[in-house]
Amino acid sequence: MNPLRSEIVIDSDSLIMDIQHQFNMLYPYLKIEFFNPSNKTIPTTKLSTASPQNKIKELTNLETTQKLNVGKTRTVAEIASDFYRQIGLSVRLFRKSGNIWSTISLTEGWTLENQNKAGEFISTEMNSSPE
Repeated sequence: MNPLRSEIVIDSDSLIMDIQHQFNMLYPYLKIEFFNPSNKTIPTTKLSTASPQNKIKELTNLETTQKLNVGKTRTVAEIASDFYRQIGLSVRLFRKSGNIWSTISLTEGWTLENQNKAGEFISTEMNSSPE
């Protein structure tokens, strides 16, 4: 992926960790996690995280190369929807808060740019020493 472009190209041989790395290069204070496809009888709270070493073809039946727009004006909700619709995988985005990663849920309508800036601000404030 060209670092100036805001899309991630995914095919059946793409590794989860490569997709995560591409996303993190654009948004260093955000993280994306993928979940194994679930059986409809299992509650969504019981989803297991896919291994970063998994190839997309091990998790979905993706047949054609997909380009996902991860531009800075896209929202967390849009990204999650696109991954499910285009790739067939559930994802969850996290924002860095100091030394921990917090699930983005209440602010999923914020843009990726705003989420990343919030993560940078929170992390900087938490890591700065008191005067």
